[in-house]
Amino acid sequence: MEERNISLPWAVKERLAGKELIEITEHHRSGDLVYRVGEDYILKVSDNIERLQRERAVNDFLTGKVGVSETVWFTAEEERAFYLKTMLKGETLAEEEYLRNPRELVRLLARAMRMLHSVDISGCPIKSPDSEGDCFIHGDFCLPNILVKDGEVSGFIDLEAGGIGDPWMDYAWCIWSLEYNLGTNRYTGLLLDALGIAFDREKFERYTC
Repeated sequence: MEERNISLPWAVKERLAGKELIEITEHHRSGDLVYRVGEDYILKVSDNIERLQRERAVNDFLTGKVGVSETVWFTAEEERAFYLKTMLKGETLAEEEYLRNPRELVRLLARAMRMLHSVDISGCPIKSPDSEGDCFIHGDFCLPNILVKDGEVSGFIDLEAGGIGDPWMDYAWCIWSLEYNLGTNRYTGLLLDALGIAFDREKFERYTC
């Protein structure tokens, strides 16, 4: 097991004994250390314990409702958090095969948005830290955080900003991410139509600027 740039607690070492850790750096901006553990698990290591605790809480709430990583192990030691979770199968919407087909990409984005925003929030204790609203949101609804398998949405990753919040936070980042990854705003109108919304510049700028 490779442990480059990481010192694991004994309990984590025991659980991962014999498994290879491969660091993931692509499409990753949080500053956390993220490792693929064999073919079944993801290990996140962070100095921001609260952020990983939030991600765990969101994943636990969404388990059985939409596709998310399921918690296997969580511990915090010496001002560091270690979060082991199952690895979702699929490819992110930032992969070239989806960027080459913007209309299909828009369909999948709209499908993913409907799946998440239709989650029943009854009894949900989690509020999005960055917005207020009345539906469950991702909080960072960007192409690399949406997974697809066999042509359909299979799940969501990096949910530490998720919770009950303003759906426009997700709309704004979805629009931004589509334009950024395609390098054009040519398909923004198509996305708005698929989402069934009109563009709200004030909210777009509030959440993305």
